[in-house]
Amino acid sequence: MKWLGIAFASIVASAALCGVYYRPPIALAQVHTYTKDQGYFYRFRASFEVKATGEPLDFDYVVACNIRLTRWRDGGLSDDSTYSPRAMVMATNGGQAVMLRTLDACHGLTSEHEDVPPDVLPLAIWFDDFTDLSAGLGYVSEAAYDNPLGKLKFRGARVDRASRADWEAWRKKSAEEYVQRGVLPGPWGYDFPNAPDPALGVYVAQCDGYMRLKLPESMRSKLSVFWPEDRPRFWTLSNAEERQTIGRVISDPNQPLPPGIGRWSGRFGPPSETRSSGLAVRSGRAVANSLKADGSRRRHLAVRWPAETYPFLWPPLASIMPITKAAPTPGMSTYVLKLEYRDGALDGFAACQDGRKALEYGSRNGFPPPVRHVFEVDGLVVKQLVGKAPAMERPAYVAERDEAVFIYFSAAF
Repeated sequence: MKWLGIAFASIVASAALCGVYYRPPIALAQVHTYTKDQGYFYRFRASFEVKATGEPLDFDYVVACNIRLTRWRDGGLSDDSTYSPRAMVMATNGGQAVMLRTLDACHGLTSEHEDVPPDVLPLAIWFDDFTDLSAGLGYVSEAAYDNPLGKLKFRGARVDRASRADWEAWRKKSAEEYVQRGVLPGPWGYDFPNAPDPALGVYVAQCDGYMRLKLPESMRSKLSVFWPEDRPRFWTLSNAEERQTIGRVISDPNQPLPPGIGRWSGRFGPPSETRSSGLAVRSGRAVANSLKADGSRRRHLAVRWPAETYPFLWPPLASIMPITKAAPTPGMSTYVLKLEYRDGALDGFAACQDGRKALEYGSRNGFPPPVRHVFEVDGLVVKQLVGKAPAMERPAYVAERDEAVFIYFSAAF
């Protein structure tokens, strides 16, 4: 349950922002009163380019932190105690869309003062069709932009201090210029409330994948002890065994570390819990939001390097490139969770969906047995899933022979 808990915790935490995202005109007539103002504001910019057409996609908006306590006419009360918008969405001229996850810079971090690394990499999600933002392709490392299959180029991002006046001016200008396209959430982005307005459509809430670590020879010899006798290319063990076997091998505290701190396997991959630092980049830099004894700020620390990353899917998402869906039906014979590796072709990406979809499937939801539940890698069945909630049985670790290990990760909004 832990893997979904990350996403749900983010959704619940965002529910307080119910007065910030776009509302249809009838809802804008609601009366509200500011009773508390402890606001901090910053300007977030990130630029992309659509590879196929050269079209620029320039995000430029003002983020509000801890801005107000609002009482609504109907008696509701919203405590905007986090940052907003959590994500902005922009449509392309070709009918696609890109969602950008906001960097959390509510503690005074700016690019001007070099608190934010100059090569900071925010999470972006590509959608093939702006009429469906429920499943998309997440760009979770620099490799995604270098990948010939990728749709986007990344041109950089930065954070600058802003004021309430800047925030109000941005909201006014955005509302005046906004034109509804597809199911875009409006001029002020989206904040992932727990019960979104059905009229706005369904939006992704997390990006899931596996990072692939190539093992040094000392680890390979230890992993080979657990490699099944028939020597499958991809393999895993039961949920009860995997952490004490594969997990122990890659977390060996005696394994020499790269420069810096932390266990060996923890040095790689997208830092889904560090929204202020963006994703892992080749420089290894991350936001250092702490001060030295003399009052100066610590420089960016080399915390993580990017590993290979690959998408993890569950129904109804059937393929991530192109994005295709196949909703479960009562007459189906197989329910498939899958890792799309494609022999390394999808390096840099993750699959982005709404985690709640994984809970909708089960014997009490019109899917009586017998239905075969499996976990696959590139069409090869790696594990039979025996529980009634197969999404809860996705492997934490998947080995490729004795050469590499895939480790599950999730990046939530």
